[in-house]
Amino acid sequence: MQRTSHRRLLRHLALLVLMLSATQLSSASAQSMCVACHSNQDFLVSIAGDSTAATSLLVEPAEFQESIHGKMGFGCKLCHSAVGDYPHGPVAAVDCGGCHPQEAAEIAASIHGQTHPETGEAAATCGDCHTHHHILGPSDPSSSVYRLTQFEVCATCHEDAEKMRRFGQENVSTVASYVSSVHGRALLEKGLSVAPVCTDCHGPRGAHSMLVVTDSACIANRCRVGETCGACHAGIMARYARGVHGTEFAAGNFDAPTCVDCHAEHGVEPVTSPTSHVSPQHVAQTCIACHDSEEFNEKYGVSVARGRTFDRSFHGVALESGQLTAANCESCHGAHEILPSSDSTSRIHPANLQATCGGCHPGIGKGVTQGRIHIASIVDERSLVGKGVQWFYIIVIAITIVYALGLIALDQYRFWAVDRPRHGGRHA
Repeated sequence: MQRTSHRRLLRHLALLVLMLSATQLSSASAQSMCVACHSNQDFLVSIAGDSTAATSLLVEPAEFQESIHGKMGFGCKLCHSAVGDYPHGPVAAVDCGGCHPQEAAEIAASIHGQTHPETGEAAATCGDCHTHHHILGPSDPSSSVYRLTQFEVCATCHEDAEKMRRFGQENVSTVASYVSSVHGRALLEKGLSVAPVCTDCHGPRGAHSMLVVTDSACIANRCRVGETCGACHAGIMARYARGVHGTEFAAGNFDAPTCVDCHAEHGVEPVTSPTSHVSPQHVAQTCIACHDSEEFNEKYGVSVARGRTFDRSFHGVALESGQLTAANCESCHGAHEILPSSDSTSRIHPANLQATCGGCHPGIGKGVTQGRIHIASIVDERSLVGKGVQWFYIIVIAITIVYALGLIALDQYRFWAVDRPRHGGRHA
């Protein structure tokens, strides 16, 4: 009885093996049929009518076999389930969400999930980033979404001026400016995978949840950009948060500058770069973009003409002449933990000025605290009085120069026309 039961079990197992083998053979047969056509460039050209369309239909068997799906033994019909035997009609778009529901939901809610209101064109599809058949894991250096080369796949759309214009974006230099930035160079030249890439700053939940920066949920949005940069630059962010800019911003004053206002967004450069917004030769212009604005100064009761008064000081003149070691805004006020002079811990508090100035001028006396750093004009140059004073000095200087030149001319005339002839041409 027991022997009969064993025989029955063996028969069932044999039948199961035969069924699986038949299914596998059927799948392999279907696969070979697909490959026979879709790996033949000449055949596809004859069917599609042009090489561009043929290329989109081309499948390289070797590439598919080394892909994630190929290694898992997936057949064509697993994704292209609606495709029948050849000749088949138009192929519907593959629904990747059938196997990747969470990623599909994130993309649908992202900027890439939007479609053009008139053409129905998707901003970006799964295949645009991952390719269609040569799909590799993000940790594979050959993957289109590998961290060190991720910017390249972003550039395929974001440097396409025509496509960006269709979706309401004119700026196509973001990727190029990122590549030349301190972040891009750290990634490309030094191979530092910890350097931020596109998805680190634009995706609140990763690569599939990319949002436009105007969306408050986007981590690159103005209200959240500080915490995003602070994820890597924690020490700097802590100093910024203690400064007047950080405390104002935290209190809801979004006029206060954030990281991107001073360092730029994609084209962040080191302070040592001559083209950096915060380099010694440019930091004053960056600061006065706000601090020389009459509207800004009036709104917040800040002293006016910080830029003009600095430019006229010794430091400003020296800096303008190319002496980059001369003090600039950051030298005295600090870079991130900027505090008002009324704060006892501020670098420009009267009690701390001797130490601050002593950083460049060792041994400087306490009398420095009595002087004015920003040279303010007694009269406003733009007022009627100011213009009158300017023209008065211009006229006085002009008359003085003309008078001096006239004296020289008369003296020369007397020498050549009177004295020399009187002495018979000899020198008097």
